Amino acid sequence: MKIPVNIFIKQLPDRFPENSQGDFYVENEVCTTCGAPEVEAPDLIEHSKAEYGHCYFKKQPKTADELERTISAMQVSCISGLRYGGKDEQILKRLYEVGLAEECDHKPSDKYNTIFRNKVQFHYDRSFREFTDELISILLAGQTSLNKQILSFNANDIDYLKFIYRWTDGLTTGIIFECTLIENELFQIEMTTEKDTPSMALSNLSSDLHVIFVKSDSFKDIRWSDIEGNKYDESATL
Repeated sequence: MKIPVNIFIKQLPDRFPENSQGDFYVENEVCTTCGAPEVEAPDLIEHSKAEYGHCYFKKQPKTADELERTISAMQVSCISGLRYGGKDEQILKRLYEVGLAEECDHKPSDKYNTIFRNKVQFHYDRSFREFTDELISILLAGQTSLNKQILSFNANDIDYLKFIYRWTDGLTTGIIFECTLIENELFQIEMTTEKDTPSMALSNLSSDLHVIFVKSDSFKDIRWSDIEGNKYDESATL
């Protein structure tokens, strides 16, 4: 029996037709009009005027900042509709390490595992109370969720803060934050997942916080650690 030549060729997802030419794209008919990816990268992603609500890449990321916001948009996609169709090894490594392997059309040459960073230290030159207010403001900001909550809040305004951060309504899935002032201006945040919270939620949140911390004037000398104790300096991309 003659076997068709293309029987072993991987079938790639269909791209939404309005998508710009390039490696990043939105899969056709895989959009719930949630608006979350567009909030992360409004200059790169928008919703179709011709076909109700379907998002697409109107522009491909070119700079490092645009790439980071594209990855953030992929992370918040509730049905994994944003994909990477390229073969750039560094981009594939980045996507695999933040848990987006399934959203890649091609495999990297090397093997990369998801990295779960759960602890960060940094210098902050204001009071612990000001740090508390700024952290809570960061977590509750944005428009990607209407149900963000801070629960079980416990703080002494001097050197200790603990709370649960949830982004769902009525579901016991979230991240437990424990924050301490280690010494003069040296702060630490350690994050753990609540029961039944997917580990990827930790990876996504640490990536988002890293971007915010690096852009802010408040956080200096940022150093992350993963759950295995490996350390990453501020220049490391999460």
